[in-house]
Amino acid sequence: MIEPAVLPWHTQQWQSLQGARDAGRLPHALLLAGRAGLGKGRFARRLAASLVCTGRTAEGDACGQCQSCHLAKSGSHPDLIRVEPEAEGKMIRIDAIRQLSGKSVLAAQEGGYRVIVIEPAEAMNRAAANALLKTLEEPASRTVLILVSSQADRLMATIRSRCQSVRFGVPPRAQVMQWISGMTQDADTEALYAISGGAPFTVLRAAEEQWLETDHALLDELAQLKQRRSNPLAVVEKWEQRPIRGVLDGLKRCLGDLVRVGQGLPRDELCHPGQHGDLQSLAQGIDLTRVFRYLDDIMNVERGLVSNLNEQMILEGLAAQWLEMTRPGGR
Repeated sequence: MIEPAVLPWHTQQWQSLQGARDAGRLPHALLLAGRAGLGKGRFARRLAASLVCTGRTAEGDACGQCQSCHLAKSGSHPDLIRVEPEAEGKMIRIDAIRQLSGKSVLAAQEGGYRVIVIEPAEAMNRAAANALLKTLEEPASRTVLILVSSQADRLMATIRSRCQSVRFGVPPRAQVMQWISGMTQDADTEALYAISGGAPFTVLRAAEEQWLETDHALLDELAQLKQRRSNPLAVVEKWEQRPIRGVLDGLKRCLGDLVRVGQGLPRDELCHPGQHGDLQSLAQGIDLTRVFRYLDDIMNVERGLVSNLNEQMILEGLAAQWLEMTRPGGR
């Protein structure tokens, strides 16, 4: 898949920052915030390349021809630093932040800006976040920190307050549908749009990871457990064959739809509008308060995955909790 460098729904944010740069008012710290799937990391890379470039274009993009651009492309630019977890789902630890804090006070070697990109910023553990706070409190000249976050509310308030927030929202539906039509050959783009919540890169991920099929199976498994038509251990075995984060994400989408159905929201606000009838049946007799608690528990489980918890025990616990919630006459 060839991805375009410039995304049409980033225009306003890009022009705003380029205007601040031209006026000499570029903030020393930026927080690129918004839900997952909006291309914030792409925006950060585009901006970082622009800031280290010595011959940017009229639109503010990196020229792609200068020595700085060649170094950036090869990943060897001394003034372009990326901080990220060692593996997906892991934490950013204090050592990584301490290293960048030392580099942030140095003068840029290539004559442009020194740029530090932290992604995802919410992956910093508390010690790392506290270490970053010192850097934010004593900004160095011509150094720009770019924090990328899909869960900005998980960042320390003191970090958020020292960054200029650049917000990214879900683009208009027509713009997303036009963009994804050139990016995927999947025929069911309407259903993909619904299940992804409209975030363009999440639409592509949903197509690649077959969310429509796996969520349909998950809804059927939840119905079978509710009706006591399946052995819970057999269902857990099926869940174990899928990536655990995929199971948790699917549960959040399905349970979120149960809440929406229980609240009487229209079909077009569901992640699974094609399963509206099945969702209505599944929601019958379930206390929505307990569904909200279940969703909270799932999110707590997600946060605990960085501690290498036993996945089988997690899935067995979630299945048992669902059985308790749907016990006939139970509360």
